[in-house]
Amino acid sequence: MPYGDPDPADPTVLVGVELPAEADTVREMAYVFAEEFARLGWSGERILRVFRSPFYAGAHRAFQTLGEQAVAVIVAECVAVWGPHRKPGD
Repeated sequence: MPYGDPDPADPTVLVGVELPAEADTVREMAYVFAEEFARLGWSGERILRVFRSPFYAGAHRAFQTLGEQAVAVIVAECVAVWGPHRKPGD
């Protein structure tokens, strides 16, 4: 095998596959993305920019499948639950 060519028997070779998914699966994926970024303290608008950007392939696919309105609702829910927490009394 030439140097630099991947060895098919090597278990560390990165292999990507595409799996079929239903709309409910895509919705759950969108919640996971939105929750992750909300937990980092990102604003709803910033998270929506991630979904709109083709650079973030998974989030963008959810955006294309579900539509902007559905994704905006998901992001708003996640930011409301996981967004920056205020101090008691604020």
